[in-house]
Amino acid sequence: MNAVAAMGPGALAGLRVVDHTDMRGALCGRILGDLGAEVIRVPPAPDPDNPAHAHRNANKLPGDPDELEGLMAAADLLIDNTGLDLDGVTERHPQLVVVALTDMGLTGPRSAWKLEPLPAFASSGGHFLSGFRDKSPCWHPGYLAHDCASVFGAIGGLAAVMDRRRHGQGQVVEVSVQEAALSGLNPWSVLILDYVRHFPELPGEGRRNADGNYWIFPARDGWVRTVIGTPYQWTGFVEVLGNPDALTGPEWADGVFRGRNRDVIHVVADEITSQRDRSDLFEHGLAAGTTIGMIQSPSEFAAHPQVAGRGFFRYDVEGSEGLPMPNAPWQLSGTPAGVRNRAPRAKDRRVQFNARPAHNPWAPAPSNGSNDGQLLAGVRVVEFGMAAVVPEATWMLSDLGADVIKIESVAHPDSLRFAGRGDLNKAFPFNAESRGRRSVGLDMTTAKGRELALELFMAADVVAENLRGGSLDKLGLGWEDMSAKRSDLVYVCSQGYGRGGPMGKMPAYGPLNASFAGAHWLWNHADVPFPCGTTLNHPDHIAGKLLAVAILAALDHKQRTGQGQLIDMAQTEAAAYLIGEVYMGAAAVGTDPHARGNRSEEVAPHDVYRAGGDDDWVALACHDDESWQRCCEVIGVENRWPANAHRLADVEAVDAAVAAWMSQGMAAERAERLQAAGVSAMAVMGPYDHLGDEHLAVRGALDVLEHPVVGKETHVANPTRFSRTVKRTAGPSPMLGVDTVEVLGEVLGIPPDEVEALAEAGVCR
Repeated sequence: MNAVAAMGPGALAGLRVVDHTDMRGALCGRILGDLGAEVIRVPPAPDPDNPAHAHRNANKLPGDPDELEGLMAAADLLIDNTGLDLDGVTERHPQLVVVALTDMGLTGPRSAWKLEPLPAFASSGGHFLSGFRDKSPCWHPGYLAHDCASVFGAIGGLAAVMDRRRHGQGQVVEVSVQEAALSGLNPWSVLILDYVRHFPELPGEGRRNADGNYWIFPARDGWVRTVIGTPYQWTGFVEVLGNPDALTGPEWADGVFRGRNRDVIHVVADEITSQRDRSDLFEHGLAAGTTIGMIQSPSEFAAHPQVAGRGFFRYDVEGSEGLPMPNAPWQLSGTPAGVRNRAPRAKDRRVQFNARPAHNPWAPAPSNGSNDGQLLAGVRVVEFGMAAVVPEATWMLSDLGADVIKIESVAHPDSLRFAGRGDLNKAFPFNAESRGRRSVGLDMTTAKGRELALELFMAADVVAENLRGGSLDKLGLGWEDMSAKRSDLVYVCSQGYGRGGPMGKMPAYGPLNASFAGAHWLWNHADVPFPCGTTLNHPDHIAGKLLAVAILAALDHKQRTGQGQLIDMAQTEAAAYLIGEVYMGAAAVGTDPHARGNRSEEVAPHDVYRAGGDDDWVALACHDDESWQRCCEVIGVENRWPANAHRLADVEAVDAAVAAWMSQGMAAERAERLQAAGVSAMAVMGPYDHLGDEHLAVRGALDVLEHPVVGKETHVANPTRFSRTVKRTAGPSPMLGVDTVEVLGEVLGIPPDEVEALAEAGVCR
């Protein structure tokens, strides 16, 4: 028995899940299994015993495909991405919750399209934004777009099973990979265009520009990356450089000025940073109050003391001994999460579900139960969220009915508000991240402000924070203090590098977290001057949703048992969880993989090809000989490479044949012709493509809201669609402190005149 299993059952113990997915959807079951669910994998086809299979199918048991019907009859939840007859399944098993992971959704003009991982990534908007401008858009290797759907599927499936206790009925939870990837990777893209009229300097077209404003600098032993958003962070960065005169004028305090003069910054900084090691620059940045992160290879991440100290990798999993198997992306103090079982193999004995306990915690309600109202109605969440990860997690809870109260320090507001260039209510990043909540403005430098925050914490079911490590502990509002007062409190922490360890107090943002985890090492063409990865804030957006799964599980466990607990998620580990097979593969062969652009070592063609328009590209992936034959028929070439091995050996000629045909038409038209023949292809989409897309419009994939200061806002909608559970559309983000009077009165019973007196004293606003 391994250490995780010995600690006791997870939060989802007793939940029975049938996983009927291929590798593109396998992470959904792994997530639920990491939280303690009993997951039986019934593969639609055998998978090779490779690192991706080992990582994505850990914590699952083998099931017999011939017994699928019986397994569904005994299960609570089915995950499918193979196109099962959902009407038939739900008719035969009315109490079963079915998570349908679909490439383009069950409805809409492109619902029949097939997306392999590369074209799926192209559909998300993240592809269009990634890489160097003089090269084709560059993808994130692996299954990232489909993984986003898996995460939303875990949220939706868990919520639907929880909801079943109220009304006794199963339902279908539909998740489109395209919509999930748009929300999980690039949700700011369509919103920026509504803000260009206020801030013309914004990059509304969403084109790639290498490192953008998340600058990458050479170090003596590699590369470092920076995210500098506030004047304080800029001052600290200049201090790290030794306060060179060329960067110390007052004009440099303006972020737009810095963006327009990034070449000057590089001329000055490159020479200085190249003479210092990454760790030295990191430590100096920590001391100076600026955010500098290290770009690492996957093996460097796996061996780093911060990662080792937190125990993110397991080296003792049966069948993978000695290889770094990623553990769960969260640590739960009361219901352990992590790897219990290796992935099932073809020769393993097929199993059935364990017998139900006398008291089944997942039993559906009697059939006459009611589902009136929202699942989390009456649940109060108090958020000390900053930037993206925790605000996005609580957005998921808000959509399910929770009352989310955001506490913002008047003196130190959410850092994303500074993008409003003087108007804290006009910042597009903040207004994208903090929808669906109320804002209470408290000055935490005052004793009364801290007292009010404590009282709000004591009135909450969930407290969630992602401030700089140790910030709330210093105020007497950390986990140790709160748990001593409230044993039933679910307390959520998500720092960049996680709680504790040598890096636990360093602030970090998405680009730094992905760089540290080794994602940006891979996210490149082979012939680039530096490893730019992307200017996406990955993994922030999808990490927030990963965190929401754990919060739902812990909240459900609290409601059943009265037990609260701490949830700790390092954002670097969230990024690593999504590429877990990379660390195992690197360790197995003894060397890190190299960046390959959009090509694959396993199949060809697999690339992005220029079409006839301006910056117009098509992603194509032929994963078998049959799809390649159909591709040849569409593009009108003789199939001189009938076997995949032939195509890999002559990939330049194969790509040239495809590229010649792609260039003769527009990307959308080329992709449509290929998909009509059953070939997986997709135009590489940017924000204008998404805004004008008929398929997304028909599906209602974008929300149009009215912000009280900005006016019309277009947001990416929550891609989780329930056939029964009630979900609401989050409203616009709140203005700073707009709900202070209401919340302090409603939750703490403080009359409006007393709140006004507190405001005059500078305690709140």
